[in-house]
Amino acid sequence: MDKKVQRYFLEMKNKENLIPSVCGIYNLTIQERGKEDPQFCKFLYHKIGEDFHWKDRLAWSISDWDNYLKNEKLKFYTAYVGDDVAGYYEYLHHDDTQEVEITYFGIFKNYFGKKLGAYLLTHALETGWKHSPKRVWVHTCTLDHPNALRNYIARGMSIYKKELVLVPA
Repeated sequence: MDKKVQRYFLEMKNKENLIPSVCGIYNLTIQERGKEDPQFCKFLYHKIGEDFHWKDRLAWSISDWDNYLKNEKLKFYTAYVGDDVAGYYEYLHHDDTQEVEITYFGIFKNYFGKKLGAYLLTHALETGWKHSPKRVWVHTCTLDHPNALRNYIARGMSIYKKELVLVPA
């Protein structure tokens, strides 16, 4: 039986709309790192996305991951607390439309409620704007973390499209 899911598409058309967030986690760093290791990227996608119905890449082989990660327009950032991985985001810079799309974004459960998601999104938006795009955009849905949509809006993004979709239960 299929499940009805509300999907939201959000955008930011001006970097001046960014409402940054801070995070007080000691020893937190965000590094453009991980893309060189397809197994690591697959692990992050699987573990962070397992509770949020991230399924489109589950069948990918390591070779599929490697091919995807070789895209020069793909940027991959990993958040660390000390040596521990806390989360990640990736985005694609689309030259044809002069847009930056945040394709995946998530943190591990043990960092929920500590403002890491807001801080990591701030970093993703600031980094995306370095490409001077016409807009930075993302989509989320009701299967994502309950604070995901609020976080995007709180950082200054606006909903520009909604759609109801059916996904396999």
